Amino acid sequence: MAEVAGLRRGIRMMVALALVVGIATLGVAVYSAVRADHATAERGNRLDPAATTAAMLLADYVDQESSVRGYLITEDRSFLDSFDEAGKLIPVHYARLEALLGDRATLIIQLHKVTRAHEAWLSEVARPELAAMSGGAVVAARDVEKSVMARTRLSALRTDVTNLEIMISREQISTVGRVAGAQDLLLSSLGTAVFLVAVIVVTLSVVVRRWLLRPIASLRRAVNAVAAGRYDTRVPAVGPKELVELAGNVDAMRAQLVRLVRQNDRLWEALAQEGPAVVALRDALTPSTLHASGLIVRGRVDPAEGELAGDWFDSVDLPGGRVGVVVGDVSGHGSAAGVYALRLKQLLGAALTGGVSDPGAAIEWVVDNLGETDEVFATAVVAVVDPASGTVEYANAGHPQGLLLRRSGPSPERFAAAGVPAASAQPSGEARAESPEPRPDAGCPPDRQGRTGRPVARPGRSGEIWSAPSTAEPTAAVVALTATGPLVSSLLAAPGAWATATLRLRPGDALFIYTDGLTEARNASGEQFGEDRLVAEILRARSRRPHELLDAVFEAVRAHAPGRPSDDRTAIILARTDTSRSSDGQGLVPTARSRSERSGPIGTAP
Repeated sequence: MAEVAGLRRGIRMMVALALVVGIATLGVAVYSAVRADHATAERGNRLDPAATTAAMLLADYVDQESSVRGYLITEDRSFLDSFDEAGKLIPVHYARLEALLGDRATLIIQLHKVTRAHEAWLSEVARPELAAMSGGAVVAARDVEKSVMARTRLSALRTDVTNLEIMISREQISTVGRVAGAQDLLLSSLGTAVFLVAVIVVTLSVVVRRWLLRPIASLRRAVNAVAAGRYDTRVPAVGPKELVELAGNVDAMRAQLVRLVRQNDRLWEALAQEGPAVVALRDALTPSTLHASGLIVRGRVDPAEGELAGDWFDSVDLPGGRVGVVVGDVSGHGSAAGVYALRLKQLLGAALTGGVSDPGAAIEWVVDNLGETDEVFATAVVAVVDPASGTVEYANAGHPQGLLLRRSGPSPERFAAAGVPAASAQPSGEARAESPEPRPDAGCPPDRQGRTGRPVARPGRSGEIWSAPSTAEPTAAVVALTATGPLVSSLLAAPGAWATATLRLRPGDALFIYTDGLTEARNASGEQFGEDRLVAEILRARSRRPHELLDAVFEAVRAHAPGRPSDDRTAIILARTDTSRSSDGQGLVPTARSRSERSGPIGTAP
């Protein structure tokens, strides 16, 4: 008890001393602040405006002298407008300076000296010159201006005004010194306050060590144990009431942390189990190797950022030397979309190789065997190509329209769909001219204007054309091939829902099939790449080999929307070549460009 009482007496004495020193420090601080504020106000409210007014007064003197001189030289009375205007302002400046400098006798004396010098210049120089000019004695007026007396009066006036400005500047400097002195006093008072704070801190440290540190040390040991991984360690509730409450809150936080750590462990275990399945699923979606004489098929998939691609493409060998090509796009991303894409790939391959060679019938067979798909859907293009004749039978299930590049001219083939006369599928609009080198352009407006501002045929039915006029390169045209049926979904299944259309692929032609992730890629302004830019890039690169054209399109999309894509970007190009001079390689297989990008030939020409 005696120790506690002595501690309390010491605390009281320390508090009393702190109060005395604090009050003294506060008084000094207030005095310093008032002094500094007064000096600052004196400069800001009087000296600074006085300096500005003196500068304006000198400017008006110069205006008067310049106006008189200009009038003497040009004999134009309009020069006297500035003289008269300055004559009105100078008395105002005098009155303002007297009000601002009223309690500074030396400055007022100098101001009166300036006033007398100005009046002497007016009466002995300016007014006689103006009177002589009014009487037509121009030479006499100019002689006055050239006289020694005129130069002396003007020089004396300028000297007096300059001296006034210097005296005002000295007063400003003196005011700054007073502000600095007040600041020094304030700093010394702050130093005293810091010393007082240091003494109080030492005293409090003694008190805290006896009354708080021991309970806090127990709390710290418990928290360190939890941080070291011993999550079952209880946080002791000891010490003052406040520390007991704190310990209870810390223990509640420990329990929540334990739950989060254990939940995170379970998630990591699940992820470790799912990783190999995702890798296997990606490998299963890799396209097959194809060898077909006279036909080149190359494809590329850029998956969405951090996701398993829901897009895929594949090719299969069919009887009679024909080739089946499939491009699909499943809604969504991730493992679920990948599994659904794999089912579609396997079923479509089974349909084509199992005897269902009609693309529309193959899609219908797949939908019948998929079962219930709930809200999951997909789009697909299934094509069966005869490399020998160039005949392409295809069905488009709600997929973006294919683009047929005719390298030898803009005249398209007729397209015959199942149950639709060939004449009805003939394009109703004529081909319209494009610039020799159309390029994708960020400024292309949504009304499908080309680079030169001229309209391009708006696609909407199979057979509509974009074309490029004849230049040094062969004439080329792009023909749109739209959907022949609805989405791949059990909800839309019906007999004959997916029709089959036919076209002829001539040597040198190229069929470009893509997913919506390519045309819907957006730049920083939210503008889509769009079909117009896609067609323009195909026409621009029309003389390139198929794999070069495919890479050029993807590079144009990446330039428009840099960074990792937010949706899968997939495209294939199918070209018929002269079997005697294929230049795209032989026996190549799809190769991975990176962890998130697949590109490579799925077919070659020997």
